[in-house]
Amino acid sequence: MDLRRRAPGRTGQPLPGWPLRLPPSAPPIPPAPPSGSGLLAINVRYFALRAVIFGAVLAVVLLLGMNGFLAFAAAFVLSGLVSYPVASRQRRAVLGALEERRGWLR
Repeated sequence: MDLRRRAPGRTGQPLPGWPLRLPPSAPPIPPAPPSGSGLLAINVRYFALRAVIFGAVLAVVLLLGMNGFLAFAAAFVLSGLVSYPVASRQRRAVLGALEERRGWLR
């Protein structure tokens, strides 16, 4: 069965004019403008940086002798304090991408 010639309809029969062909005189479709890094990539970098900071702080806290829930709670608080100034550039990039994309924060 050739799926390229079938339309996703009930009967499985090809639609008239399928696949759609533009006339030769039609103007070309312009490419999307480059937007630099996408919002998803920026968020992934921000999350990865925060996760690395948390892991490093957790390792230090565990090496200092804290155990269990107290170690995780201390690492959570300390990594939050450390990541606020360290991840400020990524945070500004996220806010800038949101502002560019949706017009927020005007």
